[in-house]
Amino acid sequence: MRLKAVIEFDGRGFFGWQTQPERATVQGTIERALEQITGDVIRITGCGRTDAGVHALGYVASFVYDGGLTPDRLPIALNSILPRTIFIKSIEEVSDSFDARRDASSKLYRYRIIRGRSPLRRDTAWEYSYDLDIERMKLAAALLVGTHDYAALCEVDDPRHSLTVDSIDILEEGDEIVIDVRGKSFLYKMVRRMVGVATECGRGMIEPQTVLKLFNRTKPVQTITAPANGLVLVKVVYPKED
Repeated sequence: MRLKAVIEFDGRGFFGWQTQPERATVQGTIERALEQITGDVIRITGCGRTDAGVHALGYVASFVYDGGLTPDRLPIALNSILPRTIFIKSIEEVSDSFDARRDASSKLYRYRIIRGRSPLRRDTAWEYSYDLDIERMKLAAALLVGTHDYAALCEVDDPRHSLTVDSIDILEEGDEIVIDVRGKSFLYKMVRRMVGVATECGRGMIEPQTVLKLFNRTKPVQTITAPANGLVLVKVVYPKED
């Protein structure tokens, strides 16, 4: 059977999703749990990489499984041995052609900023001590939407510079600013750098129109990278769910 798993995880103790030698990753931890249950080495395909420290509410992975447990019993077995920072929310059988990464049509990332301090929420949001103008942040976000060369927002060289950001929505919820970013794929640290650009505009350090210079590689703009702990992959959407 080819299976689709929906996973929630606390990213603080992991170096991202993808397996890395000698480092704790979400993928590696789940693969070891599968091997412990089945006795076989099972490789799983994730919907994409996540930065070290980034969380997920609805990460999606796929893998081929021929063990004795049914799809509804497998999450119970996995959750009984996985660390409490990883939770398999559901597993279902899908078509043989399904690929969690290749078939994804869009992803929703959410970033939370706390205006000030919150000891209870600081592990899952960015405590921000400066005043932020929400309208200026929205102006900057609007300019980041569309199909552009986002090389200036990537920390490493990546051939996929031209990507499409479908939408960026910014709203206030009490003392929090919530930033929702939607798109099919993103470069390394791209979402966190877009948040950094929006906050710099909101703080008055740069003008919103300066964002347009980010799409010209010959005129780089200094950007900051928002902390990883404030970012969550909320949902991955596939064509049948559009």
